[in-house]
Amino acid sequence: MRRSIAMAMLLAGLGVAACKKGDEAKQDPPASKETASGPTGKDGAKPASDSSSPAGVSAGGIQRDDKEGPAAIVTSAKGTVEVRRVGETTFSAAKDDSKLYPGDQLRTGDASTATVALADESVIEVAEVSTVAIASRESTADPASGAAVLAGLARFTVTPRAPGEGAFRVYTTAGVVVTRGTVYGVGVAASGEVRVGVESGMVDVFGLSAFDADPVVIEGGSSATFEANGTVGGATMWPADDWGVWRDERDAKLELSAAVTAHSEAMAEIEKSLVNAYADLDAVADSVATFEATASVAADKGDTATYTASLPEGAASIDASFNLGMRLEALTWAYSSRAALATEIYVRHPDVVTSWDVVLPRVDAAVLWPKRYEVTANAYLEPLRLQYYVHHPRGRGHAHLVGVKVPEFYASVEAPEIEPAQVRGRVKTKIWLHPEVRYTASTRPVWVSAPSVNWRANAKLTPAPFRANVGWYVRPPTLKAKVLVGSNVRGKYDSRLKVSAPEPRANFRASWKVPVGMKVKIGAPDFDAGAKARASWKVGAGAGGNVNAPDVRGGAKAKVGAKVDVRVPEVRVNVPDVKAKVDVKIKAQQEAAAEARARAEANAKAAADVKVKIKAPEVKIKAPEVKVKGEAKGGFKIGN
Repeated sequence: MRRSIAMAMLLAGLGVAACKKGDEAKQDPPASKETASGPTGKDGAKPASDSSSPAGVSAGGIQRDDKEGPAAIVTSAKGTVEVRRVGETTFSAAKDDSKLYPGDQLRTGDASTATVALADESVIEVAEVSTVAIASRESTADPASGAAVLAGLARFTVTPRAPGEGAFRVYTTAGVVVTRGTVYGVGVAASGEVRVGVESGMVDVFGLSAFDADPVVIEGGSSATFEANGTVGGATMWPADDWGVWRDERDAKLELSAAVTAHSEAMAEIEKSLVNAYADLDAVADSVATFEATASVAADKGDTATYTASLPEGAASIDASFNLGMRLEALTWAYSSRAALATEIYVRHPDVVTSWDVVLPRVDAAVLWPKRYEVTANAYLEPLRLQYYVHHPRGRGHAHLVGVKVPEFYASVEAPEIEPAQVRGRVKTKIWLHPEVRYTASTRPVWVSAPSVNWRANAKLTPAPFRANVGWYVRPPTLKAKVLVGSNVRGKYDSRLKVSAPEPRANFRASWKVPVGMKVKIGAPDFDAGAKARASWKVGAGAGGNVNAPDVRGGAKAKVGAKVDVRVPEVRVNVPDVKAKVDVKIKAQQEAAAEARARAEANAKAAADVKVKIKAPEVKIKAPEVKVKGEAKGGFKIGN
């Protein structure tokens, strides 16, 4: 049953070179018109070979289907704003209403800005001389928008998470910022140092050097810095938006040629990590395919015992796949960030950077790795998401929120809880697990696959007000450094890659050799039903996305689309071992707790079709204070 993802990548990248450019020509801006900025190698240099790259794909764009809505839209482009499509080697002019898809990069020139709206109604404000990229909506089990800051500065207004939606991610040179509904800025200095400044809300940050460690939490009014090597410093006070000064001071310390060499060496190390992580995903994908085949046969035979026995490993493999997906995306954009920074330095200081011929092949590879990831996201992770809703305990709890109906046979078997150790034990790569997501009732669309073509029509796309009267980014009146800002572009980037014709997105899945999603069939999502479920959401999501029971005072009123196995809360009452007249008060508290438990159990039994576990909170009752003579001892427990 074992099949190779690496071979599938190669086939996806090389097998459709003769496709027509029909739909690609409809995208604006076109990805074929080269701009003047960018560096070049020396004449006579040997061209790089796509097939020799570990990415295993050829340069060339992705042909989008007419039914595929964009992941983001440029709502404002002022000055020089350009876009490079995923898999392409050149940038072309962007304008208001330009559509952006996963893997596309947008950059601004000197004294230029852009505003980008994403399909989840989050907004990115891009400062001058900055590059951002659009992340995949398929890299997380629960669909979510995301982005990457590759160079310069960007400000994010992230919408509160709708029920069933994943955490918003921002990838950088040195780590990942994870948010649930927050306003914050991200700066990437020319050295690769990263700073996160939170205006309101809270973010979690993961450094690449310790990707599986607990996150560093940054609250509103604070900032923290990633060193270029991926280590995260502690949070410090951040009373005012000083992004222009921060960038200028960091760049003033830079030794240009040494910085480009450091970026090149870092890309070489990241490439090794990418190769290893894809090998891990290859093995996990084989496990998922084997599990799906077993589940399908079990369903045909009505064999619940076989499905029950295979479910824990299958669910853990699904979880591991998505966590590896996020790790791969983080490495992909860390590599691309290094390439963008090295390029930006070179095109402005070509006479200083003497090692460009060594760096250029790695910069070219930064065109290929994002395309490799998009092949993986489209062909493996997107169809795997529906399997997540069917077989994974958290996915089943969220299925009704996106309008997915779990087939009756699978719903009849309880999905067991998955421990973090089970997931991490399946891979060699360091992965971070699904962060806690807090939800807010909402009818905002949560797109399971590609967003609707016209999603912008009803979207609310407003960045948060600034903390001060001036804008969030202000260039210092006098620059200490002219590394990027305030420096003219004098060089040019000529890629040595051979660019093939755009390939239809649908071909990626057709050429995939691990047929995930082919055997366990699931109906199309009911978007109206999902919207109603999200609007009536009253049950929060706990760590890792597990569904928690509500406060026992209110009972389990929210429908979670599941037959709910409620754990009756244990109620502890500690009282002094004395002969005081407290029995009446304690008895009243006991009766109130018992009544609340009964309400929770009754309401939980009324929920819908899918079995998931819901952990009810532990309720502690403090006995009334009693003044007595003598020593107080003992206590007793109420509950099961």
